[in-house]
Amino acid sequence: MKKRIVGATALLAITLAGLACGGGSGNSNTSASPSVTAGNAQTPETVLAIEGDAEDAIDMVLAGNWDKVIADADAIDQAWTEFLGSDQADRVTAEQQASMEGAIADLGSASDSRDDLAARQAANDVSKVIVDVFDLFRPTVPTDIGRLDYLERQVIIDTDRGDWAAVENDVGAVNSTFERVRPEVEAVGGDQEATNFAESVSKQKQLATERDGGIVDEANVALELVDSLESVY
Repeated sequence: MKKRIVGATALLAITLAGLACGGGSGNSNTSASPSVTAGNAQTPETVLAIEGDAEDAIDMVLAGNWDKVIADADAIDQAWTEFLGSDQADRVTAEQQASMEGAIADLGSASDSRDDLAARQAANDVSKVIVDVFDLFRPTVPTDIGRLDYLERQVIIDTDRGDWAAVENDVGAVNSTFERVRPEVEAVGGDQEATNFAESVSKQKQLATERDGGIVDEANVALELVDSLESVY
């Protein structure tokens, strides 16, 4: 679960970075990621790749690199098909399959029409499903930490959409998810990391109540802090 800086306010910086670095983060790191071992269960490479490609698609929307968004959407579709064809997908539910297929279709459609918000939403919907799939393999890092990633991205998307009722709901979901996983983080020595994230959530609550667009910046801070939560494992 990689660090991502997302939001309309970051568009210029990301675009310049993409030009300087040849197109942004790309997929090379995600495709080369090792499987996450948890007991006898192992997270398939296809599942890891889908997570990385979904995050990359959001970055590439913000950078205006629609060819790369389309490539990410195609890669997600192919990886999901490959995963479903394996014996590791036997516990994936019909609901998860339908949700993923809908998100992939939405991402393809939005990327074809160059629809910024719709593409970011569809890519984040892919992330939502794939984190649930991670639960099937019980990775070392709690999947609720991964949920904090897509929930914080949803805060940004809904802020850019101007839907403040949704933003307040998103922050509430961030809070409840964090409180659920916080004891696990603290149990492995992540007291300071947990405290830092809690402080960010408190700020987001206030900003959401005030309908302050500065919540985008704070959600980006929180995305960095998610990496810190992961690092204690």
